[in-house]
Amino acid sequence: MVGIIVILMANLPNAMNLVNKSKNLSLIKEIATKQIEDKRAISYANLANGSVAISDQRLNTVADASGTVLIEDCSVDVCPNEEHIKQVTVTLNWKENNKVQTITLKTLIGEGGLNQ
Repeated sequence: MVGIIVILMANLPNAMNLVNKSKNLSLIKEIATKQIEDKRAISYANLANGSVAISDQRLNTVADASGTVLIEDCSVDVCPNEEHIKQVTVTLNWKENNKVQTITLKTLIGEGGLNQ
C-alpha cells in the first residue's frame, strides 16, 4: 500500500505538468481561432494590411504569452490572377517548461467570400 502511494506521489508533478500544458494549449488555440473569426466578420474592403498585437486578456493567464495578427495581400504563388484575397496569419507564442512554444493559423479572406 505504501509503495502505491509513493509511486502516485512521484508521478503527481508530471501529471500536473501535463494538465497545465493541455489547458494552456487549449486556451491558445481558442484565442487564435477567435482572432480568425473576428477577421472573417470584417468586410474585405475594411481589412487593412499590417501587423497588430493581440490584446486578448486571457493571454495574461499563460506564461510569457503574446501574439500578432498579420494581414497581407495574397501572394502571387497562391493568387496568380491578382484575385482580391487577403491572407490572415495569427501567431501566438508562450513559454511551457522554459521552452518557447508557437502556434500559427492562416486563412484566406476574399472579396465576396464567406460573411461578405
